[in-house]
This record gives sequence, C-alpha cells and structure tokens, in this order.
Amino acid sequence: MTDLGSISTILSSVKAATDIAKLIKDADLSLEKAEMKLQVAELISSLADAKIAVAEVNDIIKEKDDRIKELEHAFAFKSKIARYMDAYYEPNEEGIPSGAPYCSNCWEASNRAIHLYYLHPHQICTHCKTKYANYRVPMNPENEIKKKAEQPHSRRSPMLFGSGLESVLSI
Repeated sequence: MTDLGSISTILSSVKAATDIAKLIKDADLSLEKAEMKLQVAELISSLADAKIAVAEVNDIIKEKDDRIKELEHAFAFKSKIARYMDAYYEPNEEGIPSGAPYCSNCWEASNRAIHLYYLHPHQICTHCKTKYANYRVPMNPENEIKKKAEQPHSRRSPMLFGSGLESVLSI
C-alpha cells in the first residue's frame, strides 16, 4: 500500500466505525438483539481494519525514519573518508588515510562503508565480493605514506632506462 492509500484506509475505517457507533447510540429499544450484535460486530471489524492500517502506516514511517538515519550517517561519514589507491580510509588527526580499508565499489555504488577482509593474495569485500590486490589496498596506508614522505627525492638513475649511455646522451 502507498502512504496515501494507507491513510485513506484508516480514515474510511474510522468513519465507518463512527457511523456504526452513532447508529447503535441512536437506536431505539425496538432494535432487536440480533441486529445489535451485527452492528457491534461491524464496529469491531471497522476498528480492526483501522488498527491494521495504522500499523501499516507506522511501519512505513519507521522505514522512512530508518532510511533518513542511514542517509544522515552516510552523509556525515562521507566527509570523513578519503580514497587512497583502490580503497577508502578514515583519516587520522593529521589527515592521513589510516585504519582498515573500505570497499570502494560498495561506497561509490551505494554509500555503504564495508570493510575489506584479508584473504591471501587479495582483500575481499564481504558484501559485493569484489577482490582487490593487496598491493593496491594497503592494510596500513599511514605507514606507507609516512615512509614515502621520509624518502629523499632523488633523480632517477639513468640505468633504469637502458644502458645508461643512451639516457645520458638524450639529456
């Protein structure tokens, strides 16, 4: 049922119950016992329908409230995480990605922060089953980033590109 459909069901059930209650109240003593029981049964049925419809609306409202909380949490969490290589991480107080990695597929597709688990030689998402190569998803990116920052920035050795002489001559 839709939200408006549930509300209209509630209102019609309550109106029917009110009408039946008015009939019972306004009835003469001439109303036979069988008719009175029938109208009371209809009243109880209308009230039961209204109660069921109210429960359905309450369920819909609870689902919407849960979804709102989920989106608020995702929105707040979105400002806290950052991508590093193939995964997302929470930054430490220095702003450097640290901690356990989150699945980038789940985060980008549905804003779900799902931790990856290590299964040699990969890390795997328990939700979407995406596999990530370990070298692309470090378990502790903070240490890796700090090591890179501490290394001196030197020029590449010409030997990396060939015999060395060719690299020197091309400069």
